[in-house]
Amino acid sequence: MNRKRVFGSVLVVCMSVAMITCDMQNEERTSTGADAITSQTFSGRVLDALGEPVAGARVTINGITRITGASGQYAVVIADSRSGYRFDIRKDGFGPVTELRLAGELSLVHRMEAGSTRLIRPTVPNTVSDPVSGIQVAIPANALRSNTGQPAGDVRFTIVPHTSQTMPGDFTAQTATGSQVALVSVGAVTLQAVDSQNNTLGLAPGATLDVVMPVPAAAGGQMPSCVLTGACRAAMWRFAPASGLWIEQPIPTTFNPRATNFTVRGGTQGGDGPIDPSDGLGTWNADVEFNRPACTIISFASVPLDCYNPPPGTTPEPGIDVSFTQALAGGGTKSKTSAVRSSAAFVVLYNLRPNVAVDLSFTFPPGAPPNCAANLVITSTPPPNPGFPTSSPTGGATQVDSGAPWGGTGYPTNSGGLPVSFADVATGDYPCNSFVEITTSL
Repeated sequence: MNRKRVFGSVLVVCMSVAMITCDMQNEERTSTGADAITSQTFSGRVLDALGEPVAGARVTINGITRITGASGQYAVVIADSRSGYRFDIRKDGFGPVTELRLAGELSLVHRMEAGSTRLIRPTVPNTVSDPVSGIQVAIPANALRSNTGQPAGDVRFTIVPHTSQTMPGDFTAQTATGSQVALVSVGAVTLQAVDSQNNTLGLAPGATLDVVMPVPAAAGGQMPSCVLTGACRAAMWRFAPASGLWIEQPIPTTFNPRATNFTVRGGTQGGDGPIDPSDGLGTWNADVEFNRPACTIISFASVPLDCYNPPPGTTPEPGIDVSFTQALAGGGTKSKTSAVRSSAAFVVLYNLRPNVAVDLSFTFPPGAPPNCAANLVITSTPPPNPGFPTSSPTGGATQVDSGAPWGGTGYPTNSGGLPVSFADVATGDYPCNSFVEITTSL
């Protein structure tokens, strides 16, 4: 059966180095008159890394929150927004999940990574470590508090290390002087503390947490030499759930050959006001900034539906796994894998290092007709590097240059200053200097 793809439904999947996805498809709108506010509908499930449902997760989209049910499901209708729809998904014991989408979509799947949790007595000093990443946090006695004062009973303290695969945001950041830059991480962590009454805890004014964060193996396992010599600028950044930006923090920080040491102090991040349950102790990132990132567009020009969703078809459809990897200047790589569904018209990789090779792979779902991979054609501008593209029984791969900087940071914009859309890709009104096209047939 050759179920042809319907091009009336358009999805834009925007993949930064953190592979944030954003969608622009046939919009599901509701109105009661010419002047009524139109809206977008979102629904989906929140799962853990093993595919089990995460009940009680807080799914916040443009400030509107829903709590997932027993099967991890949620549904919400959001007023139209030209700037897109920012997802922030939270659950105690898990790392936050963030996504940016340009329009509504149903049957989304979001996966959360569990952290390392230890039960502590907050009235005595504690040192908590994550056995996998080696991140270590020293917690003085009586340093933690809730919005009503001292924690109730024992405290669940969680450390969630991050890689480029699980990092919230899209590596777009704001410096202390207000400039917008892109980042290259040399380690990131989410810290959480919850008392026996499930109160989210923060730091008491003046209290501190001392954190030792080894450079992850995926980032090379050692600090880039330019950070140690001062040839490049590195700082600590805290993720802001409301804006989706990493905000530079003026906190004591030491960059060592294999780790970052930093101190979080109560009353310096967000003032002494109420503790934000969506943030708590915060998500922290040791990063090198760069100001001229590149972007690459991947266009799905003609791909039959069966190659995304093999017969008899399922909901949600599995989609094509798209992976990218780019080498870091100091060693190691950034990489991400995300499933792209049949409504996808194009993908944007952004906040990339300019003029550096990007490895791309495309894997069809289990059960896809053999011709999906056998007839796969991958072309690019500039041309692929020698030896590429390659093919396999389940898909194909290529290696392309990321191109020169596009002239900004974050998601690229068209000549009018608006986020690049399907129409812009069709007319060539985009700033990316690297382009890949995917076609296949049955």
